[in-house]
Amino acid sequence: MTKKSALINNFSIVGLWTLFSRILGFLRDIFLALFLGSGPVAQAFLLAFTVPNMLRRIFAEGSFNKVFIPIFIGVKGRKKNTNELVTIVFFSLFIILGLISILGVIFMPALIKALAFGFLYDERFELAVLYGRIMFPYILLISLVQLFNSVLNALNLYHISTATQGVLNLFLIGSLIFSALYSGDFGYNLCVAVLASGFVNLVMVFIACRLNGISLTSVNLSALNPNLSISKELFLKSIPISLASGVSQINLVVGRQISSLFDGAMVWLIYADRLAQLPIALIGVALNVVTLPKLSSLKKSGRKAEGNSYLNQSMQLSLIFALPASVGLIYLNSEIISSLFQRGNFLVNDAIQTSKALSIYSLSIIPISLQMLLLNFYFAEKNIRIPFYYSLASVFLNVSLAYTLLDKLEFLAPPIAYAITNWLVFISLVYHTYKFGFYFNSAFKRGLPRIVLSSCFMLILLILTKSFTLQYFSTQILTILWLSMVIPLSGISYFACLKFLGILDKNFWVNDFSK
Repeated sequence: MTKKSALINNFSIVGLWTLFSRILGFLRDIFLALFLGSGPVAQAFLLAFTVPNMLRRIFAEGSFNKVFIPIFIGVKGRKKNTNELVTIVFFSLFIILGLISILGVIFMPALIKALAFGFLYDERFELAVLYGRIMFPYILLISLVQLFNSVLNALNLYHISTATQGVLNLFLIGSLIFSALYSGDFGYNLCVAVLASGFVNLVMVFIACRLNGISLTSVNLSALNPNLSISKELFLKSIPISLASGVSQINLVVGRQISSLFDGAMVWLIYADRLAQLPIALIGVALNVVTLPKLSSLKKSGRKAEGNSYLNQSMQLSLIFALPASVGLIYLNSEIISSLFQRGNFLVNDAIQTSKALSIYSLSIIPISLQMLLLNFYFAEKNIRIPFYYSLASVFLNVSLAYTLLDKLEFLAPPIAYAITNWLVFISLVYHTYKFGFYFNSAFKRGLPRIVLSSCFMLILLILTKSFTLQYFSTQILTILWLSMVIPLSGISYFACLKFLGILDKNFWVNDFSK
């Protein structure tokens, strides 16, 4: 299998499982909107789940997925060493995050205040504290899941690690249906479902690792044990990345604080952000998962030219999907939101405000997707200093802009600040990475204008189609039918244009190590 076909194959595996998870996520959000609307229970649950989910990104995704994979690859092939390394990290995480879980349950009121001071004077605060205390141990469970997922990704085993994404959504959907049928407590049942999904995920990835020769084992704690020094390196390098991830989560905190000042705004922003995150997850995250292990291996073997070529291929593949996705979500924002959510307790005004937020969040799809891949350039070389500095800079800029724009833009201030920040950070990162030896090769430069031209062609077709046909689809059901026809046809037209311009030809994708 060629490098290119391997990249596309692994990307397809991760992307398809991610798509399945996100479809389930849409069904979850549709049920949430239907049963809870933008009311207090919905706001309290979504805020409470923010706390463990935010810490998961700090301690799991923010640290071990970036630092653990390059280190694990360094000892891969020595079964005893890999098992000892995984064991040390597992129990270290268990102890650290177990203590954090206990502290989180105790100090949950303070955490809720920090996230949403607009909740202090109504029922949302007590509900959020209760829900947060029930769900907080999820951080421990899902961080251990992420550790085993990192092992599976390093072994190029993506099926199980990506399949786990959908488990949470399945449990949440089941909880909502159960609550609706049996008049249960929606909020409480949702919280229990979150915990249950964490246990199931952990069992799944643990068994998958066992079947592939990775298991927890006894550890020699002598000073001569090399895995102790490797584990020490892992945790020391994880600290700045965790700090960087923690700092970046301030963006999330600021968004929650501002939205809590406006009734219903938290739900609007969360639903809009989740839709914008769909192409980011399918494209940026999926490519990020498969790119880091390969890039780390190429860097380790000293094949820097091949590493640059591989990263160029990844970024071009990302852009092929990210640009039309951004264009489509911006132009069709109102039709998409009304079709998905405008029913039951989710009213017309909720749909209008969510549509506004979606169009703004969609501006960040391209820079975020490409940022993820560019940062892998540093993580593959175990350089964590540069990503840390960029996280600090992005947070400072985002927070400053959000509060500056608050008076004039109200709840739209966070997504606008977020979009501006991501574009400025991406442009700066491109310049900085070039100075460190990364360059856009001739294949990328040839492809960029063709991708832009194809996206413009797609947009023109969307404008014409919407202008002449949407007027005949006046009801919600007909609008859904219209979208189900227009979205696939616009995608086909886009890729047909790419094909016509030669970017999908096999020869176009040959390895190119030239500048």
